[in-house]
Amino acid sequence: MKLTDTPTDLPDILEATYDIVAQVPEGRVTTYGEVAKALGDIVASRYVGVAMSMNQDIVRVPCRRVVQADGSIGGYTGGGPKKKIRLLRQEGVVVSKDKIVDFEKILFKDFVTEHPLAKLRARQRRLRRNLSTGSYKGKISRVAGIDVAYEGDRAFAAMVVFDLDSEEEVERYVIEGDAEFPYIPTYLAFREIPLIAPLMEYVEDGTVVMYDGNGVLHPEGFGIASQLGVVFDLPTIGIAKKLLCGELSRNLGNTCEIRMDGRVAGYALSSGKGVKPVYVSVGHGMSSAQAKATTLKFLKHRVPEPTRRAHIVAEAARRGTNNK
Repeated sequence: MKLTDTPTDLPDILEATYDIVAQVPEGRVTTYGEVAKALGDIVASRYVGVAMSMNQDIVRVPCRRVVQADGSIGGYTGGGPKKKIRLLRQEGVVVSKDKIVDFEKILFKDFVTEHPLAKLRARQRRLRRNLSTGSYKGKISRVAGIDVAYEGDRAFAAMVVFDLDSEEEVERYVIEGDAEFPYIPTYLAFREIPLIAPLMEYVEDGTVVMYDGNGVLHPEGFGIASQLGVVFDLPTIGIAKKLLCGELSRNLGNTCEIRMDGRVAGYALSSGKGVKPVYVSVGHGMSSAQAKATTLKFLKHRVPEPTRRAHIVAEAARRGTNNK
């Protein structure tokens, strides 16, 4: 198996967030969005709020100085909005009716930062150059479903392997560990690939990996199933329960094409009338037609059996029970 990227070589996003907020001077405020942009991507705004709620060092990291984009005070786990207002007023910030007065004048944006998320996005785009959506030339003999369940930041990853011909389960594996990278939309691969990397040792030649996440049906055209496939040089399929992008197009019974930029990027597949679809796309190393055919072979329920079974096993591990 060829490893093309080091999945554990990642920045400490929590510490980077705190380093950014620590730069906001007394008498000034910033916003969750400005901190996210200093991290390198506005999509991290919600994560910044989570990070502020976890802050244990309010002297070094003045989370009271982080407010909403319209100047509204927002929440404060250190004692609620009223305490946040009182602390800001003590620092010379004028607050009226739960909003910052002269907000634009005291808004702080001049952060010194290495933009770690922007670097990760650039890394994704470099990896994307190796993406292949051509036909898999070998013989597909197995399909492995992977899913991850969480208890806080404790992760339980399961891989369940099926024989393609018999459609029977042949192996299952479960590992657990701590997620070192936070959940930030479109950066899921950096959270989960380090967790599931040990499972890749059990993937045999001729195995297609189905992942509970997107392949090319993704705003970057490179979801977690694609990144996993490129990093480990494996044929992969993305199986998602939500449509992040693209438009539903030609409907062929229980199959509906999804188009992006005028081309077919994936399929909405349903196991029967009235059953919600899953959104299927190539991850890496195989064609769209192969991804669709492989998924349909295992589509007995809403979710194809390999990822459905992996979800059940991962959840059982999370609950500390056995699922035989």
